Amino acid sequence: MVPFTHYFHAACASPMPDMLPDWYPAKRHPAPPDAPLFDWLCHEGSLTLRLTEAGDRDFRVELLKQAPEPAHDDEAAALGLPPGTLVWTREVLLHTAGAPRVYARSVAPTSALGNAAVELDSLGTTSLGHLLFRNPQIRRGPIEISRYPADRLPDSWRSEGLWARRSHFSDGKLQLLVCEVFLQGWPLAST
Repeated sequence: MVPFTHYFHAACASPMPDMLPDWYPAKRHPAPPDAPLFDWLCHEGSLTLRLTEAGDRDFRVELLKQAPEPAHDDEAAALGLPPGTLVWTREVLLHTAGAPRVYARSVAPTSALGNAAVELDSLGTTSLGHLLFRNPQIRRGPIEISRYPADRLPDSWRSEGLWARRSHFSDGKLQLLVCEVFLQGWPLAST
């Protein structure tokens, strides 16, 4: 499989109508954000747990969309799929401290849904992180970070220059790519 960063640097070198994220391993990004955001992006534990603790335990998931749709080119490349492949997609807002703080988009090949250790189709407003980090069969790949294209965000939350992280999770059968975009104003300076 082609390394994630190879694909993105090659893709970004040619003219494209939409900006692609330029994913780098978190600790090797050439121009990372300042702390505390960089600390949040690099945190290898459960974002659900960290948001819960940072927000007086008022964490909740708002389901925006869960449906099959074509993968973005960078997502397809990360999962080893042809561009435009139909994937299971879930988009949510993660709320804490009284407001939405993170937009998350998760994608997985539709072919692996029935064979996975996690039942993705029945998540509803359950935190995906809650399930991933409690299942010892699931392994997390390295965290990558990038600025995230505003045109991929829900209309109400579009903003240029937001930072995102993503990780590949696998249980041997399921291949799941989770991208988390930190919305304007998060993290708070005190977290």
